[in-house]
Amino acid sequence: MSEHDGLFSLRSQRVIMWWGIGLTVIYLLSYIFLLQQAPLKSPLWSPEQVADWYAQNQVRIKWGAVICSWTGAFMMPILAVVAVQMARVEGGWRIWSIMSLVSGALMSLFLMLPPMFWGVAAYTAPRKDPEVTTLMHELANLTLTTTDQYYIFMWVAVTVMALRPATQLIKNNPFPRWWGYMSIWITIMFEAGAIAFVPRTGPFAWNGLLVFWSPLSLFSLWIIIQSYLVLRSLNKQEAEAELVGASAPTNNDPATV
Repeated sequence: MSEHDGLFSLRSQRVIMWWGIGLTVIYLLSYIFLLQQAPLKSPLWSPEQVADWYAQNQVRIKWGAVICSWTGAFMMPILAVVAVQMARVEGGWRIWSIMSLVSGALMSLFLMLPPMFWGVAAYTAPRKDPEVTTLMHELANLTLTTTDQYYIFMWVAVTVMALRPATQLIKNNPFPRWWGYMSIWITIMFEAGAIAFVPRTGPFAWNGLLVFWSPLSLFSLWIIIQSYLVLRSLNKQEAEAELVGASAPTNNDPATV
């Protein structure tokens, strides 16, 4: 690969990473202010309470669903770049980089579906039986909180890359060893999500500390830190590629004649 192709790839990765970050911010703002699901509504609400809430907030929820449908795949561009960097560190497209890429597609699916279900609940609220609206509401909440297991494949891959001794020998490596320990901690904390099927109160309910607040906080933290590490690494790789390109002899260089 020529220096020009290498620079184009590095710059493309940076643009794609910022694309994903921009989608993430829009998704989060829509989730909080339009869908109004931070925190999720109480699991103890009656069908009438659920239907009334959707009827009263119908317009905002519908537009939140629209915007989140546009931006819900925000992890695909982010993890595409992470996977490319992982392949660079791994020495080619091998099992861990491929697993990270596949995880991005799976993760995006389960980030996109809950806003769609909330949108359907708002769409049906004024004219359907409250039980129907409540079913869509509960499907959305449980889809959001109990599918955490699909996220962990990426974190396991990142953990392996960061804790692998050979990785730390790679120049401009975006997976420092400390990041591996943090990623495995996040992986373990995320496993509580599926328990939301059982209780309606307490830390394991769908709006509880261990099922909602902890995963939301850790997921946001992971995106921020990994994005920073990758962007920092890309800047260093690009600067190095530019330096190599500037020092390479050209056809007009007397040294090449």
